[in-house]
Amino acid sequence: MNRAALLIPHFNNPQGLADSLASVGVDECVDAVIVDDGSTRALLDEDLCRAAWRAQGELKFYYLPHNCGIEYALNTGLEAIVAAGYEFVARLDCDDLCVSDRISRQISFLDQYPDVYLLGSAVTFFDASGDRFTLNQPQTHAEIVRQMHKDNAFTHPSVMFRTAGVKEIGLYPMDCKAAEDFAYFWKFVDRYQTANLAEVLTKSEYNDSGISMSRRRQQQAMRIKILARYFDWRPRSALNIGKAAASFALPVSFTRKIKRLLGVGTWN
Repeated sequence: MNRAALLIPHFNNPQGLADSLASVGVDECVDAVIVDDGSTRALLDEDLCRAAWRAQGELKFYYLPHNCGIEYALNTGLEAIVAAGYEFVARLDCDDLCVSDRISRQISFLDQYPDVYLLGSAVTFFDASGDRFTLNQPQTHAEIVRQMHKDNAFTHPSVMFRTAGVKEIGLYPMDCKAAEDFAYFWKFVDRYQTANLAEVLTKSEYNDSGISMSRRRQQQAMRIKILARYFDWRPRSALNIGKAAASFALPVSFTRKIKRLLGVGTWN
């Protein structure tokens, strides 16, 4: 068994899943744990997955009886990974792509810094037209804490974390739908040292059907809830909750323009 497991939830996107699996480098020592969240329209194709997989590891498939939601799919996979005794969990979503040596580079960093329990990286977002922009997340723990009081300091498909942390803080929260990653990463940030690598190790699909766009208002509402949960009674916390409330109220086209003016992400 390898030290790391790559956790990928799947729903009605077998080709996207195959593309994600194919992006993992041939020299990477990692197993993939794939959880199908009750697909109906486009069923998971295990043969297609095995044909795409080139890494030095196994593919493990789990099936939910019906569409339960990404939180359930993630936790089903996470429970299996912890029970199997893996040391690290890496995340990826269908259609997202790994740099060929992403897994080994993240493991190497975590071996070098044993106090770091959650590690992300810079991410390039792409669509059918090509690369759109690169998001450079804060790298040090102090910078990450400051960012978390505003918004998520980690891009979900880029992260790797220690199962030792999962054993202590538990699974993904079930009370923060569409923002389960932000809530979960706050648990790591609140308890352990965390970091982001400056290099782009993941390319993530950018489209209007993703959770960040299709469930934007729900996600923003959950973001306000999480910021309030970790409110530290500093002026910045009140200001950031106010900004989150404004983002909840304003149309997405307006907030996109503001982010571009403020230089959030490097647009191509």
